[in-house]
Amino acid sequence: MCNDEKRSCITINCGCCEENGGEPVENVYSTEETVCGTWIDGKPIYRKVISGKLPVDSAEKYAFANVSDLKVDKLINLYGNMVDKYNKFQVVMQTTITRADGSSAAVVMYYGVENEYIYCFFSNNRGDYSGCTAYVVIEYTKK
Repeated sequence: MCNDEKRSCITINCGCCEENGGEPVENVYSTEETVCGTWIDGKPIYRKVISGKLPVDSAEKYAFANVSDLKVDKLINLYGNMVDKYNKFQVVMQTTITRADGSSAAVVMYYGVENEYIYCFFSNNRGDYSGCTAYVVIEYTKK
């Protein structure tokens, strides 16, 4: 910490300490459920990385993962990445990509409240992402 006339400093709480009354917040991406913040209602925000395979063929709706064990109350964020089967392109999801040759791929994901699944809509006209592994990050509060 510094307090002099020529400079000022900002203290950033990195999750390793509780200086100045700050709460530790972990910025961890793990397949284990991790607390990563606090929502506006005071509830803890949890984060978990879920890996899975995208369908081989384009699908209108595809059940990516059953997350009923997470007891999601409020979905805060849902995002991730995937790599084509040739390891030439890494794509951030939710996404639509159109290449110079006119080929395209799209992945859109959402959480179904009634049955507690993450679903995706998947379109892949050249097949480069068919069956590829996707890593989805879900951030949520609990019931």
